[in-house]
Amino acid sequence: MIRKFEQKPVPDEVLTRVLEAARHAPSGGFSQGFDFVVLAKAAELEWFYRTTDDPTDPDPFPGREPDAAPACLILPFTNKRLYLDRYAQPDKIQFGMDKEENWPIPSWTVDTSMAIMLMLLAAVDEGLGAWYLFISRGENDVMRELGIPSSCQLLGVIALGYPSLEDKARGAVFAKRRRPFEEMFHFGRW
Repeated sequence: MIRKFEQKPVPDEVLTRVLEAARHAPSGGFSQGFDFVVLAKAAELEWFYRTTDDPTDPDPFPGREPDAAPACLILPFTNKRLYLDRYAQPDKIQFGMDKEENWPIPSWTVDTSMAIMLMLLAAVDEGLGAWYLFISRGENDVMRELGIPSSCQLLGVIALGYPSLEDKARGAVFAKRRRPFEEMFHFGRW
């Protein structure tokens, strides 16, 4: 994850390959209940920054520093309705998953998360940097202005672009705090 980007556009073919990776994420019942809004035009990005800017946020969004802003933003949305509709079809109805309350874990959230991870990995493969973050204000305005259906939920923001040479590596700091392998993986039992 990086927080400072070069002021250089991502070529369309590179962006398409990163986005295409998300289409291959697994999904319950092959419901494919994830959608994405891509903001890449200057006016779209400026609108998003104005709408979601929280001056009290201790870790400012990249748009607050114009010389370090990403080339584009990808807004991932869960699409619960696609799952409920899919599981209401004749080949799935017997599972009773056509009702939200019957899902022990919402696959629309899990599957969208996997699609996000595939995009992040594809970005690295393309030589891009990314920052996956959440917004702390303006989500309702974003949903309304972008025409997002009410069955969808914003699942963060992916800031995407070429990493700035000024972005400081934080890997060593995080590696020291990473839990040891032996504490995280339990073979046979906890």
